[in-house]
Amino acid sequence: MRRIDNIYKVLRDLCSKEYNERRCINGFSATEISLIMNIQRTNVSSDLNKLYRDGKIEKILKKPVLYKIKEEDIQIGQGTEKVLKDAFDNIIGTSFSLKNASQQARAAIIYPPNGLHTLLLGETGTGKSMFAEVMYKYAKEIGKIKANAPFISFNCADYANNPQLLVSHIFGVKKGAYTGASRDTIGLVEKANEGILFLDEVHRLPSEGQEMLFSIIDKGIYRRLGDSEEEYKVKLLIICATTENVESALLKTFTRRIPMIIRLPALKDRTIEERYELIKNFLKIEVSCIKQSISITANALKAFLLYNCSNNIGQLKSDIKLSCSKAFLENMMKRDKNICIHSQYLPQYVLSGLFKYKEKRSEIDRFVNQDVIKFCLDENNVREEEDIKIVDFYGALEEKRKLLESNGISEKDIKLIMSLDIDTYFKKYILNIDKDSLEELYKVVDRKIVDLVSEFLNKASEKLLMQFDSKILYGLSMHVASTVERILNGKEIKNHQLEDIKKMHSREYEISYDLKEKVESTFHIRIPEDEVGFITMFLCIDKEDYENESSVGIIVAMHGEYTASSMADVANRLLGEKYAIGYDMPLDQKPETALENLTEIVKEIDKGRGVLLLVDMGSLVLFGDMIYEKTKVPVKTIEMVSTPIVLEATRKATLKASLEEIYDCCINLNPHIVRSYADNFSINSTLKKKVIITACITGQGTAIKLKPIVEKKLEITSNDIDILNIDIVNKKKFNHNIQKIKAEKDILAVVSAVKPDDESLLYISTSDIFDKKKVELLKSRLSLIEEIYDMREVIGENVNIDSYKYIECFRSFYIRLVNNKVELNSSALIGLILHIACVIERMLSGEKIIYRKYSEKMLDENKDKYNFVREILKPMEEAFNIEISVKEYLIILETIYFL
Repeated sequence: MRRIDNIYKVLRDLCSKEYNERRCINGFSATEISLIMNIQRTNVSSDLNKLYRDGKIEKILKKPVLYKIKEEDIQIGQGTEKVLKDAFDNIIGTSFSLKNASQQARAAIIYPPNGLHTLLLGETGTGKSMFAEVMYKYAKEIGKIKANAPFISFNCADYANNPQLLVSHIFGVKKGAYTGASRDTIGLVEKANEGILFLDEVHRLPSEGQEMLFSIIDKGIYRRLGDSEEEYKVKLLIICATTENVESALLKTFTRRIPMIIRLPALKDRTIEERYELIKNFLKIEVSCIKQSISITANALKAFLLYNCSNNIGQLKSDIKLSCSKAFLENMMKRDKNICIHSQYLPQYVLSGLFKYKEKRSEIDRFVNQDVIKFCLDENNVREEEDIKIVDFYGALEEKRKLLESNGISEKDIKLIMSLDIDTYFKKYILNIDKDSLEELYKVVDRKIVDLVSEFLNKASEKLLMQFDSKILYGLSMHVASTVERILNGKEIKNHQLEDIKKMHSREYEISYDLKEKVESTFHIRIPEDEVGFITMFLCIDKEDYENESSVGIIVAMHGEYTASSMADVANRLLGEKYAIGYDMPLDQKPETALENLTEIVKEIDKGRGVLLLVDMGSLVLFGDMIYEKTKVPVKTIEMVSTPIVLEATRKATLKASLEEIYDCCINLNPHIVRSYADNFSINSTLKKKVIITACITGQGTAIKLKPIVEKKLEITSNDIDILNIDIVNKKKFNHNIQKIKAEKDILAVVSAVKPDDESLLYISTSDIFDKKKVELLKSRLSLIEEIYDMREVIGENVNIDSYKYIECFRSFYIRLVNNKVELNSSALIGLILHIACVIERMLSGEKIIYRKYSEKMLDENKDKYNFVREILKPMEEAFNIEISVKEYLIILETIYFL
């Protein structure tokens, strides 16, 4: 019988057995069938796809892809002896070193009525987390828990340094339990209700936390942290794991309540055959990732089979990934024609395994009988997961977070940066969605989700009196599908923009709860409030991105006689339209002349949707913001452009794409630009308390270019100051971002083409940074601000008021003065600081103040100045709950204006 016929027979037997036992067929993956038949998965996958194309079997587009026979081919009352019994059969070693552990786990899940709470023991890297997930899958397979039951996984080591936070994270918090607990918060226990809670590194849980688990284990009830009255019922199975000695690391009263203890063996205690299977599996994963075949030499494979892998399976996987990456690099550099793992790519400690070959030769040679072993890529079905093309909005955010963490940014600063970036990631996510027919969408997203979202958008359209672009239906459907999958897998993500969304889009936020409730009732899950914020963003994006049908202007500007015009001409010819405009900047042309010429071109070609400026280098990179200052035309700038980038920008513009969409698309075409622009928050060190913001409407690339210029012009050498680069998506968002940063950092100045609405911030425009006189003035102002800070101790020692609050108020007062072109010298400034402080002290103490007579004429002649100073001193009056008299204001006016 041919292989393909055998595969069909096994699939038919599996489906028949499943139908006879459960009266339904869920389907089976290529991996499951390959394990049963001991055939390479890629071959099984190829044959299954051929059977599907021939119409003999059905294909279910899930993750992973599943296959099943047609209902008319089911053999009622028949099965097969060689079947995949349950989830544990997927584990390498389930018939050998993990046989006892698998049997114990099955017993723990099956035990009536609700299973046995379990403790997993084993060294680091032995697969405890994976084993817990298999127990969860098995519980679903046998119907012990529902198919959509949650699996909540948590590593107690994450909060080991803060026991209170650790306990509150697991059990939830009662409002007012501690400082900062402003609302009731649910914990992981409640999220895991009706499912399984997996607590890794449980020995890090403090004794009071272990004791709080007693009532769940004994009675199925618990209390939130700080709540001594209300009890909550819960039904869940607890699986714990630890690397420590149970006797010394956990309370005896806790371990007595855990009836099932399962020990997972270290890698050194497992068979050579099992290690070989693990190595094969990890190599196949890498083949799937890089989409190329990978070979490994006999000696390299022997070393992996024999070396002392102290951190077990986790380390083995990491070492294989490292060796694959080195082989991949050599292949890229063409030193190796194919991707092949040679001995020299292995760390020394892995190579040392070859010393054991002589004594283990008979065992090893059973598996290594070729000079080179090749793991091939299945061209017909590269990677089953690729059939699901849901855009991972969360993935982009998590990658950003990992990057910041790896560079030593504090948790507080990460939260600030993520809250600023989240809008940018969201727009990239929406604008990169490809639209097709609804039938195509049904292939990758559950029809129930698409229908829910469609109904929701129709109702939202009526309530908000607006129409939603089809991209919103596609994007929100894929987002909800991703959300459901993550929640079912116990994964959540924080929406750091939530509070802003509630304030800015309260109506849309309220409407978004409708979809939250529908999804919850359909899939029997709890949708966190953070997700409601993400849904709201989908309802709001239409307002900015789809209101205008005109086209974005494209200008190519470069140094030299013909470079820019040639690139623009190539793009125009290939697209059959005279659209892109080239501006050649002769090498001897003054930047001022080029700026003036380009400003006129921008004004001429702008149709209301902005202009994309594609440049090569130098001063041209900074022209965009200067043009915006003069014209208020939105401009985005991209440097180091090539002909393909010009072509793509022009193509997108002719298709009526937005300025943001074209900009993001062109940035992504150049890997070098992506790397440099993604690094936009000075992440080589943690952010300092004092910051100067550079913000550009033309893109973060320009803001990054401004950083060294600002440092040089302002002669910033202090280690206490960071330059913080941000992108201006729109003015409203820009001002919100400024306020976010201001809440966390001390903003010394803002360098931008757009003036912030906050008058208490020192501001200089982008073009002014190149004006020597204005730069000197800014340096003088920054120096005076430092003097204001230096006066904090003087005030604290000599005047009986809150010096910190006073200096902050005075600094804001001073900046509002200079932003309105009122300058003070150092002596006048210090005199004013002391004078107003003493006035506040006397007023707070109730001391009677005797004033000299003032002239009514003086007040009349300086009415505008009086009203202005009174307005900008009002925040100080409110801060100290005082009201400064007219006479006192006139004295202050004399000091400021030298009257």
